[in-house]
Amino acid sequence: MPVPSQPLPRSTDNAEVVREVAAWLEKRRIVRTGLLVGVSGGADSVGLLRAIDACRRSLSLDVRVAHLDHGLRAESAEDARWVQRLSGQFGLPAVYERVDVPKLATQTGQGIEHSARDARYEFFRRAAIDGCCSYVAVAHTADDQAETILHHVIRGTGLAGLRGMPESRPLSSEVMLIRPLLGVPRSDVLGFLGKLQQDYRIDASNDDERFTRNRLRHTLLPLLRDEFNPKAAEALARLGRQAGEVHRLVENLASALLESAIVERQDDRVVLACPVLRDADRHLVREALRLLWTDQRWPRQRMGFDDWDRLAMLAQSGRSSKSLDLPHGIRAEQRGSTMELQRPAGT
Repeated sequence: MPVPSQPLPRSTDNAEVVREVAAWLEKRRIVRTGLLVGVSGGADSVGLLRAIDACRRSLSLDVRVAHLDHGLRAESAEDARWVQRLSGQFGLPAVYERVDVPKLATQTGQGIEHSARDARYEFFRRAAIDGCCSYVAVAHTADDQAETILHHVIRGTGLAGLRGMPESRPLSSEVMLIRPLLGVPRSDVLGFLGKLQQDYRIDASNDDERFTRNRLRHTLLPLLRDEFNPKAAEALARLGRQAGEVHRLVENLASALLESAIVERQDDRVVLACPVLRDADRHLVREALRLLWTDQRWPRQRMGFDDWDRLAMLAQSGRSSKSLDLPHGIRAEQRGSTMELQRPAGT
């Protein structure tokens, strides 16, 4: 349901959130270009849209709005109509689409949340290309980053998971996903909207504490703030930035190691030279193997630390005729001085 609607004043030049978003975009030279803004109708995405609208002329941005109806809630169709009206109030072109996420999840065997995320980013990618936009902006805040890092820690994560969400990543060779609010607390966004008297939509499912993410948001993070550190979210976000810096160094070393180890590469088969990997640090070998999975576009959702570690051990063991069965039907077999990785065709 929406919070009460109020007039939409356009005088936002002095808002701190606007200045932060404008500075973020300008620092990364995201100017004089097409920018698609993903707007769900919630507070964060509406705040991002208002901030970008306030600075789009000074940065010469061609701004468009995209909204995907996931078909998960009875009121989702009204959310789409609400976003359409909001876009019209600011004279911004917008594109809308509806997808049956539960049906998609059944077809792919993925969970609802994973299927919704994949559908959303695929929609953004297509909408950006159709609208001649080089960037897609989404509204993850510093609080979202803290929740993501905590979630990764609780599930069990390595250095890569401590990074949280990147501030940007490619959706394709033509389109970059960006997160201009990643350093901005949600409270600042809500204060910004309050000063504007800007209404927004409320998704009741965000309060459903059957979901781990919501329990982190409504129970664990407030406990950390109240009992341990009032700036817990900022501390977690800082940890994420530092972990990202270290991980980039490790990734560069792992990429060089992987490149030197590849003997043969096909879509469903890779052969690696074990002697190249044998004397390398175990962590570096695990990271090289993760990069390989990403480069090959092999599924890794069910690959946990133990799987990566067993695979690294196999590559470094020096024993022939040893094999390892991995999630998603992928099989690793060491043959003499090489290790062959085979993915079943069609998976």
